[in-house]
Order: sequence, then C-alpha cells, then structure tokens
Amino acid sequence: MSCPQPRPTEFRLPLRAESFSIDEHRNVHCRFYGGCIDVAVKKDWDSFTCAKCPLFHEDQAPGASAYAFNQPADPGRP
Repeated sequence: MSCPQPRPTEFRLPLRAESFSIDEHRNVHCRFYGGCIDVAVKKDWDSFTCAKCPLFHEDQAPGASAYAFNQPADPGRP
C-alpha cells in the first residue's frame, strides 16, 4: 500500500481578492506545504490549492497543549 502524496493543483485567484480566504484552499500547517510551494513555483502558477489533495485535512494548527509543558521551570520565580 502506497503512502498518499501531496498533490497541489493550480488555482486561479478570484476577481474579488477581498472575498478570498486562504484557509479555505490551503492547509498551511501541512508538513508538505513547503514542497507544494516549490511545485507551484516550478510550474509558474500564480496560486495553488490543496483542496484536491488527500492530505488536505491531515495536519492541523498546533494548539496550546503543544506548548503547555515545553518551557523549563524557572527557579527564580515564585
């Protein structure tokens, strides 16, 4: 069984850019996002979308719990 591969597709920006929301079309928290940007640049796309990618909903934004216990204790604080 093969692993799903990222598949960005070309996206034409809407005429009214103020109504455009990047969160609806891309998952900027995806571990492959940088690679998809490279594909878009190499193919000279104005923009791309992740909507048809099988990994679109895989990675999510980190929540506070990801950082809650990440700091070492500071013995100088009460």
